[in-house]
Amino acid sequence: MKEFVDIEISGAHLRYDENDPIAVNISGNHYVDGDTHKITYVEEAQGFDEIILNTIIVKKNRVEIIKEGVVNSKMVFANNSRFKVTYDTPFGRLNMETETKLLLIDMNKDEINIYIEYILYIEGDRASNSKMRIHIVEAVDRVDNKGG
Repeated sequence: MKEFVDIEISGAHLRYDENDPIAVNISGNHYVDGDTHKITYVEEAQGFDEIILNTIIVKKNRVEIIKEGVVNSKMVFANNSRFKVTYDTPFGRLNMETETKLLLIDMNKDEINIYIEYILYIEGDRASNSKMRIHIVEAVDRVDNKGG
């Protein structure tokens, strides 16, 4: 996979009878360091004049999602594991935890597919059962200047 990628993130936070869907389609950059893949992309922070730099780090059995900017957090997912995270927003800090129930990672030279099922806790209380799919492929409409 080359440096420029298209990223599709979809999923939902299921709370009681509510379904809070997530859908993001964006372009970004892909870097490889040994067995670690690093994907970065920028998003606008709704309601603010700032951006958020998002980084997805994919290892063999672990995924990290890092947000830096007007919102700051680092969520970590690994099968049968629970991780604490501080979620800083302009409105204050939230203490959260992710409890990964299922993490599937399929990587090959053309794409990366990630599926995560997890429980999200906010301030110690179970906030939602969540699912997320991340699909990363080489961008079809961007060409690098390296003969690519």
